[in-house]
Amino acid sequence: MKKLIFLLSFNLLFAFNTILKIENLMGEDNYKKYEKLIYTIFPGMNYDIKTIISTLENNGLLPLFFNKAKVINTKFTFINSNPILAQKILNNSLTNLGYYYFYPINIEKSDNSYSVVLEMKSEHFIDPLSFINEISSRGCKVNDVSRDKEEFIYDIDCSNGFIKEVKELEDKNKKFINSKGIYWFKNSNFKKILIKTSALDFYHPSIWFYDENLNLLKVYRRNKVQRKILLKIPDSTKYIKITYMYTPENFKRGIIVKGLK
Repeated sequence: MKKLIFLLSFNLLFAFNTILKIENLMGEDNYKKYEKLIYTIFPGMNYDIKTIISTLENNGLLPLFFNKAKVINTKFTFINSNPILAQKILNNSLTNLGYYYFYPINIEKSDNSYSVVLEMKSEHFIDPLSFINEISSRGCKVNDVSRDKEEFIYDIDCSNGFIKEVKELEDKNKKFINSKGIYWFKNSNFKKILIKTSALDFYHPSIWFYDENLNLLKVYRRNKVQRKILLKIPDSTKYIKITYMYTPENFKRGIIVKGLK
């Protein structure tokens, strides 16, 4: 009997928390307007945040658009995550979703958390479901999404996060083409890197070397056209970013890269 009462109380608590989360995401007025429908599309008691958001979006119950573009703030809090890697993953995720112009207006760090508030001008909020799917593809888990008036708040764990765009540096010539002109490579004990560009490109090199925590070790930049570059890889280098100094138009035909022992 006591076990039954405990299970009922436990399930009621889950149901109550689910309803509170739905009301928080929808807003009090919208929730009251569609309250009967809510109980129809959420017949159970225990739903994770992705299921809640997916169900609301699929039923047109999560208002995300405005009448006209305005400035919005979004807060992202990362737990158990390397702040530099978390920020890189966040930036890449947003860019891949089509958000290019956003600015950090507040950053906070503690022992096991890192928070950043990004400001952008848009006609809609960041689509929570698309964001969850995108950042999940980079090894991160969105534990919760909440709303404080006009600000969405994401709680994320990127302890298993990785840079999705990274390619393995190999000991053979390999060609890569990226229309954005940004290439990431993961180094596995190579001592040098050989980079070749097309004779039709005007490549002004910008090459960045990072350790495993994405701390910058060295930058190689030259204000002159180079088509073949052999560089020593600094000790402790885990990641290498190859990009351009000026415009991707001068770097659009791809590169050939090879690691040397």
